Amino acid sequence: MTLSDYPGIDLKEAQLEESRVVKQLTRNNNFLPSVQLQLQNSIGSYQSSSGSFFPLPGVINTNGRASTLPGQPEAAFNTFGSVVADWKFFEFGRKTLAMKAADQGIERATSDLNAQQLKLRARSTQLYLNILNSKVNLIWALENAARTKQIFELSASLSVAGLKPGADSSLALSSYLQTLSAQEEWTAKLGSDLTELTALAPKVDTAQGLAYGPYLNAATFRDDQVQISANHPYLQVLESTVEYGRTQAALAGRRALPTVSAIGGLALRGSGIGPDGLVDNRLAAGYNNGAANYLVGLAVTFNITDAFNSSLERERIAQKVRADQASYTIRKLDLEANLSSVTMRIAGQKKQIVNVMAAVKNARLAYDLYMSRYESGLISLTELLQIQSILQLAEKNNIDAHQQLWEQILVESEATGDFSYLQNQFN
Repeated sequence: MTLSDYPGIDLKEAQLEESRVVKQLTRNNNFLPSVQLQLQNSIGSYQSSSGSFFPLPGVINTNGRASTLPGQPEAAFNTFGSVVADWKFFEFGRKTLAMKAADQGIERATSDLNAQQLKLRARSTQLYLNILNSKVNLIWALENAARTKQIFELSASLSVAGLKPGADSSLALSSYLQTLSAQEEWTAKLGSDLTELTALAPKVDTAQGLAYGPYLNAATFRDDQVQISANHPYLQVLESTVEYGRTQAALAGRRALPTVSAIGGLALRGSGIGPDGLVDNRLAAGYNNGAANYLVGLAVTFNITDAFNSSLERERIAQKVRADQASYTIRKLDLEANLSSVTMRIAGQKKQIVNVMAAVKNARLAYDLYMSRYESGLISLTELLQIQSILQLAEKNNIDAHQQLWEQILVESEATGDFSYLQNQFN
């Protein structure tokens, strides 16, 4: 539910789709010719002089001659239309590198999506474990309340019968009220945990029963040696960033090389100025005296500025790749260190749980015996409450030990990117 509803997943999926569109644009820009169509109808003067100019945007190109006939208009209509194609068919490997970079952009976006999904798995699993912990603590509080209530009712009946002092019932009532307080505390905590889960997965049904049984009674504890996968999402994000940077560095180095283009153009031109020098300045006259021309050729273009800056740009990207590579190494070392540490902690936690569970078993046996002795008048209420307190503490230690175990297993699952063990436990 989290992976389907959380907005962060939509963000990463949108970025992935954007990277695919970028690849398509890169293919179009690199392998298709650039085609420009222009149509004009203008009016202006037609005096011209010899000379040359660079055909840059914003330059007016005027063709004609000064009229030598008296009474001729000083302006005439012109029409002009042109289609120019520029196909850069050879760029010394830049096209291939650009497509490779586009593919790596898709891989990087995919890795980002996988990493986000892994983070959400870890976050939602943490919230679920919190709920289970609150649930078993609430059950523990309810059981303690039931025991202390039984002790209170028993002490009250013995006091009425004159077999025990009246102070016993007051002392038992105090213990009972304390267990009710703990019960209210864990009820509120469970409600808070459920609210946090619904914030992450709004469609979750919080009224459904929770499989809290395995929390204190795991089916099996894994004994196999787990390792960090080379395809771990957190590492894949950094690795794809490094590979993308290397391609960009290679692409920057190729910018010092020229571009070979096939260029061609068609132009249609009309003017209100006739061959005899007579000028017609009517609107439609701009379509008279037409001329059609074509121009084709090959061009080798050197961008001197790019050639000058390519080595600096390549060096800049190379340093960024170096930093990304260092980040990858650091991240991998952190994952390995966390996994090694948590593996040892899990082993120790298993041993602790064995001892704690044995303590709970013995404490329950002792409590049952002391309850019988109290009913028989062989021990005082203080001794019974002391045993009940020992049992209560042993049960709480058992819950806390399991909580720490599941926390470490969660860390292990995130470090390995494998949540199958946890899913099999609570499905």
